[in-house]
Amino acid sequence: MEHAAGFPARILLVGCGYVGTRVARALQDRRIGFRAWVRGEASRARLAALDIPALTGDVGSWESWESLTTCFDFLIYGPSSSRGGAKEYQNVFVTGLSHALRRFPGLPFLFLSSTSVYGQSTGEPVDEDSPAEPDSETGRILREAERMALDAGGGVLRIAGIYGPGRTHRLDRLLRGEARTSNRDLWINQIHRDDVASAILHFLALRLHRETVNVVDDEPVRESRFYGWLAQRLEMPLPPQGGEASLPDRKRKRTHKRVSNAKARTLGWKPFYPSFREGLLPLLPERVPSAVS
Repeated sequence: MEHAAGFPARILLVGCGYVGTRVARALQDRRIGFRAWVRGEASRARLAALDIPALTGDVGSWESWESLTTCFDFLIYGPSSSRGGAKEYQNVFVTGLSHALRRFPGLPFLFLSSTSVYGQSTGEPVDEDSPAEPDSETGRILREAERMALDAGGGVLRIAGIYGPGRTHRLDRLLRGEARTSNRDLWINQIHRDDVASAILHFLALRLHRETVNVVDDEPVRESRFYGWLAQRLEMPLPPQGGEASLPDRKRKRTHKRVSNAKARTLGWKPFYPSFREGLLPLLPERVPSAVS
């Protein structure tokens, strides 16, 4: 069954946090039927306040999937690991996805993955044909889930580091005086939350099938250039060099690569915020707090 502009009429949105909520609001705007799936009652109450219909359950539990009585036309599978370790990754991404495929065999779907599956560490450019051989246990579990998704006929979106309203970790660290650049001046690969949502909707309508696509903005950027731009805009000193151990996201600290979005663009998607500058400019404080100015 089809709905507005080629969208399926009934979507199951597994995971409805920072990005998922934005996707849900976009589906509401398009009057597309969907149901969100979240982990607990607090999340469901938050969504209820936004008039977003949601159910709760553990995606790693077959009983949760078996209890679903609604029929769906499409699945967006992007639950959060809640910053857990390998055990939680296995439960959410491998066990949960296997239950989803068993409960809805043949259902078209998107699996939301991460560019962290690229383990490259010498600053080289990478695209969807580059080796994806992560050196972390959580990365290998995510890679296993990708293979499951592709074998089942789904599409895989590898999403870069997400930022946006309420999620400006590097900016916040600079304002607190905690920012450091690594000794290797690593490449940063990012994507604005709203561009992630637009990519999900684009490839949902496109019915991505057994394809992997990177979702990242147009401009990977060195840490020094990123912080240099911020420091200039905020009239603050540049952060010192502090070694890779100072990086805020330990899951990404060993990688050093430039992720390309050329395939996504070829398939008709483009970011509204082509670089960190356009994305961060509306999020900058009007003035630097006196404690760090």
